[in-house]
Amino acid sequence: MVCISVPQHSKPAETCQFIRRLGRGWRGGCRLCYTDLRSKRKESINMSRLLLAAGAWCAVLILVGTAWAAPAVNVPALEYDFGTIYQGENVRHAFVFSNRGDVPLTVEKVASSCGCTAALASAKVLAPGQSGEVQASFDSTRFQGAISKTVYLYTNDPVQPMVQLKLKGKVQVEVALEPQQVNFGTVAPKRTVKSTVNLVNQGKQEVRLDGLETTAPELVARLSAAVIPPGGKVAVELTLTPKPGNPRFSGYVLFKATGAVNHDLRIPVYADLGERAASLR
Repeated sequence: MVCISVPQHSKPAETCQFIRRLGRGWRGGCRLCYTDLRSKRKESINMSRLLLAAGAWCAVLILVGTAWAAPAVNVPALEYDFGTIYQGENVRHAFVFSNRGDVPLTVEKVASSCGCTAALASAKVLAPGQSGEVQASFDSTRFQGAISKTVYLYTNDPVQPMVQLKLKGKVQVEVALEPQQVNFGTVAPKRTVKSTVNLVNQGKQEVRLDGLETTAPELVARLSAAVIPPGGKVAVELTLTPKPGNPRFSGYVLFKATGAVNHDLRIPVYADLGERAASLR
């Protein structure tokens, strides 16, 4: 084999002519020229394969990126503790949420448990990075003791389509009724029966009572005092003289109590009417 040094930037045709003049490598054509062309073809094929592989990877990355693109709901505080309130007070709180995803977040529905109301207080659709609010309110009129209410936020977040937001706290009765209702049992018509209900002030300031009335003329109510000091109590004296002709008596004693909260209170009163008088309770 004869090795020939050829200048680096020589063209293949010029190199072939040089070899031919030397009289070597002539038979069968110019081997250097053939080798050079074959090398270029290999380089072209390799480059094509590289481009195809790169294109395939780009397609995969695009598909994966598209698959990962989704809305993501984020709520910094899922729970709100309103502490201790008096029965009859209302609680309002705004739950803040945001879209941490990379496509728009849609609020599909807002719902709440009994005794609590909730409504969306912002746009229904949030762009990536935007924030919204759910306004929740709780009416404590019919509740007492430890309370926990839930608000449900539904979105198009594929990972977390429903988020639970909680309101919790304690409802304290400012004016307690002892007992909460009066049942005279069986009472003979025209017979007069009596009972007493104590109003206990469980708050930290005095409570004023006024507007005392009943829903039936046969039921009479009287207060022993018009003001209840903190920790004190006032008696409501009840007198019932049922009229004949009805099998059952049902009525209320109504009054207003003004302390830390304004209360419209009522005492239910019941009795069964018959010819025989029964024990009172």
